[in-house]
Amino acid sequence: MRRFFVCAVCCAALWAQAPRTPELLSGWQYFKEIKITGTPTVLYDFVLDRQMLDQTSAGHPDVRLYDAAGKEIPYVLRVRRAVETQEPLEPREFNKASAEGYAQASYDLGESPQEHNEVEIQTAGNNFRRLADVEGSPDGAHWSTLVTGAILFRFAANGRTAEQQSVSYPVSRFRYLRIRVNRDPQVDRAAPELGTVRVRRSVHEQGELVSFAGSLQGREPDRDNGRPASVWSVNLGGRIPFERIVIATFEGSFSRPFRLDAVDDPTSPEVIASGELTRRDMVPPEMAIQFPEHFAAHLKLTVTDDRNPPLAINGITVQSAARQVIFEAASAGPGPIRAYYGNPKAAAPHYDLAARLPAEIEASRLTLQEQQANPVYSPEPRPFSERSPWLVYVVLVAAAAILAAILLSLVRQPASADHA
Repeated sequence: MRRFFVCAVCCAALWAQAPRTPELLSGWQYFKEIKITGTPTVLYDFVLDRQMLDQTSAGHPDVRLYDAAGKEIPYVLRVRRAVETQEPLEPREFNKASAEGYAQASYDLGESPQEHNEVEIQTAGNNFRRLADVEGSPDGAHWSTLVTGAILFRFAANGRTAEQQSVSYPVSRFRYLRIRVNRDPQVDRAAPELGTVRVRRSVHEQGELVSFAGSLQGREPDRDNGRPASVWSVNLGGRIPFERIVIATFEGSFSRPFRLDAVDDPTSPEVIASGELTRRDMVPPEMAIQFPEHFAAHLKLTVTDDRNPPLAINGITVQSAARQVIFEAASAGPGPIRAYYGNPKAAAPHYDLAARLPAEIEASRLTLQEQQANPVYSPEPRPFSERSPWLVYVVLVAAAAILAAILLSLVRQPASADHA
């Protein structure tokens, strides 16, 4: 029994280490080629375009990359929304002191400190402008300058306050920090009072928006809740995500109620946003409306005019957070690369690259070529009921006939019994 158990464990380990069966690309309907251009780099990236956004499933799990030799390329897909996170650390303060022109203190972040890149320095007083220096050290003896001459200020007037207390510096793992705040020679007679100091890892990820111009149909007069209104239909050229709509108009000042609907199903429109379109001048000539992300292919913009002349809308563009695909140049080969998509049954690949790729990267941007039909695409056969719909009616008729025969036999049995 023990020998059998050992054999079973070894077989399971070998199975886990064995390469997985390659996916059959016959399930993917489209591909786009990507040519490797520019100087050699560590990372490449590209952004999903309108066609890929339309043909991929929600979350885009069916994107696959293959090099010219047919080898699968691991990638990471990121949705490029602006992100700002702060992770506080808990330092221990020591050697706090003040001299004639500055206040200073040191901070211990522990034996295995996490990354940090920002300190928040609280000092007493109002209407000051003080300069701060931040140093780092691995041992508390040898110090390196992280930032010098950073400006701290606080000004108050008419019940309002403007202040700057945070100081940023390059990402560091120094165990010790030393902070010095110099007095403001204009308002401070002595060294400033150094208050609470907070150390943290602050991440500011800048988002990336991509724009898709909509095909704007002509204005149609209508009534909205009994009030004169104008309706514009917009075709986005595919079902795509968007979280912002930009309306171009050269009209001057106006204020009109509006409603934006998704009308992929005209019988059941979905309200995306509503409110007031307001402008007091013509600069800039575009108006932006922000809302939670939606997916749609067809939009309807309704603007209530009342007794005002209709607005002249020149164009409508939607914007969404870019879907960025990142992969390593070493995995790509010389190219060209093929990006396959259009398989609603594909599962997300979850490559290990996501675990080792840092949050902040530098990548060379590549361009997608024209969409092509996958020559080996083989759609799954439709269910038999769809291929032979007449069979359903045959089965129903046969079932009805059998049921009628059973009922007829049940009716005849009591009559035969009474006759006997």
